[in-house]
Amino acid sequence: MDATDPLTTESEQDVRRRPAWVAFLARMPFTLSVVGVMLVLGVVTGALWTPFEDHPWFDVVAFGAPAFAEGHWWTPVTGSFFALLPAEYVAVAGVFLLLVGWTEIRLGTRRTAIATVVTQLVGVVGTAGGLALLTRTDWGWAQRTASELDVGFSAGTVGATTVLVLSLAQPWRFRASAVLTVYILGALVVWGGIADVEHLIGWLAGLLLARPLLGARLDRRTTTGRMQTARVNAAGYFAISALLVLLGTFASDSGGPLGTFGGEDWPSGLVSVTVDLVLALGLLRGRRSWWRLAVLLTALSFVLEVLAAVAAAAFDRHDLPLVVLMLLLDGGALALLVVRRSAFGNRRHARPGTGDTIDQQAAQDALRRFGAAQRLSWMTTWDGNDRWSPVGLDGYVAHQVHAGVAVALTDPVGDGPAGRAELVDAFVESAREAGLGSCFFSAGPELAALAADRGWTVVTVAQEAVIDLPGLEFRGKKWQDVRTAVNQAAKQGVSHRLVTLAEEPADVQDQVRAISEAWLGDSDLPEMAFTLGGVREAMDPAVRVGLAVDEDGRVHGVTSWLPVHAPGGEVVGWTLDVMRRAPESFRYTMELLIASALTAFRDEGALTASLSGSPLAHGDDTTAGGIGSVLDQLAATLEPLYGFDSLHRFKKKFQPRDVPLSLVVPEPATLPLVGLALLRCYLPDARARDLLGAARSSRSSG
Repeated sequence: MDATDPLTTESEQDVRRRPAWVAFLARMPFTLSVVGVMLVLGVVTGALWTPFEDHPWFDVVAFGAPAFAEGHWWTPVTGSFFALLPAEYVAVAGVFLLLVGWTEIRLGTRRTAIATVVTQLVGVVGTAGGLALLTRTDWGWAQRTASELDVGFSAGTVGATTVLVLSLAQPWRFRASAVLTVYILGALVVWGGIADVEHLIGWLAGLLLARPLLGARLDRRTTTGRMQTARVNAAGYFAISALLVLLGTFASDSGGPLGTFGGEDWPSGLVSVTVDLVLALGLLRGRRSWWRLAVLLTALSFVLEVLAAVAAAAFDRHDLPLVVLMLLLDGGALALLVVRRSAFGNRRHARPGTGDTIDQQAAQDALRRFGAAQRLSWMTTWDGNDRWSPVGLDGYVAHQVHAGVAVALTDPVGDGPAGRAELVDAFVESAREAGLGSCFFSAGPELAALAADRGWTVVTVAQEAVIDLPGLEFRGKKWQDVRTAVNQAAKQGVSHRLVTLAEEPADVQDQVRAISEAWLGDSDLPEMAFTLGGVREAMDPAVRVGLAVDEDGRVHGVTSWLPVHAPGGEVVGWTLDVMRRAPESFRYTMELLIASALTAFRDEGALTASLSGSPLAHGDDTTAGGIGSVLDQLAATLEPLYGFDSLHRFKKKFQPRDVPLSLVVPEPATLPLVGLALLRCYLPDARARDLLGAARSSRSSG
């Protein structure tokens, strides 16, 4: 492109000046053209305010078997731009604008136009031809439907939507396909009008067109796993059954291709819908108890339908086709439940599978070899975590399982961003196979960006306070509090020592334990875990411990610092974990401990020091509804006991830069359980009465 070309430059400037909504509409010219023609013809013919069925042009414009019999070959085109009734224009034009417009934005104009036009023509012509052939039988529904005429672009809308749905990534592809399939087949069975047949043919045409139109996009997969698919399919049967019963309650006077459908009375219909939905939810969660109940009820229903089919055949009843359909559905569901019974088990002890669990030493070796994905990575080596390493991949994911959710602690430890991304996908997939939800807590920016790219839920749960050490000096007004702490400590004979706690004398270790026990004694809840270590973790020889000690050998406070490794094992940073001071200790104990450690790490050549993130404290960031509200409520309950927000404010004295730490949830369905799972991660030993006592303390403190 020649930047000096005045025509080109002017064109580019026009594009940049174009309003956002104009640019948005410019992405769907095909959709807007079709809707525009619909509205113009509706005004010209008066179809926007009077039923088009009463218009003298109707028999010449509308499509169907009678139109083709009279040689009106143009009707698949002309009939596509009208609606039967004025009120239907809202649905016909509105749904076309929404679904076909979305398809055009996502897939482009050419592919959308091909999908919409081809499936419309196939739907219209295929329906007319199929019904014309069926009129040679004595099937009453076919005779009646074949005599109808229809208008509208609905078959093309369904076909384009089918292609759109197949272009989505999993699990949305499967879910949207299931909804579309249920709608197409349910409407055909319940109402069975000519439009419903056109939708069926358009849907089938869309399925056939998807491969040539989508190509590699259709092959792009993030599978839900065989076990999860089995659960979803089994649950889907009962959900469909509930929908059919619900529709039958409203459609008792209609007659589809399988005969009159409906006639359910409200009490029995409500019971049936409730049982089906409860079974669907139980099967979706992979519970063996629900599997047994589903097998029992489905087998009983199958036997009753066999008897009903025999009776219908013997007495030449009109509902035989519907009975046979239900018999086939129950038979298929029963076969699926029996064949895939291994997909339903006891989830109480479920763990991600298809991999190995590595010990603490192997985890530390891997962390030194690959380097830390983020500054909290050493926490993954702590006891209490399972470290899962999938077959064929280097690295591991540290996690705990609570409330049916595998909660991964921070980013995986693996070979670079690509290797860690593979570990993320493998962990999510393996959790699904085990019937578990999954999430990543305290995920760094790398994992948060990966999750956003996949369309997963990402919620900021903390701000990590990171200090860049090269050139760090405690000068200027903003460092006044820190300088005061160091100066006052020197006057009172309190000094800082950076040690390996495991190598310290027994009396020093005893004082550290006493400080920790005194701190815990003020809380109604047991010591927190997960991203919060204690004295046991501080005894790790790889961990540096800061002690504030006076001239008499009394320990006033203690901090512990976790190593941060670069690939190859070099320690390039430190992360604060334990932060505790003794009762009636030196006033500026914590400021002295942190400032002195920062200075020591800087002088050793470390690049960064992290004051870690205050768990469940968002700082100035606010989370949206949903899981964010759950986390905020959890933080509000624990704040008076653990002081997350006050801790966050204290860290601001050291002028850190904030790095967001996130909660990543791949499956939205897991969100209701994530809050409970996180509570159990942080308080694994808390009993129900402890939590109730904490809640009462929280309310009284507020």
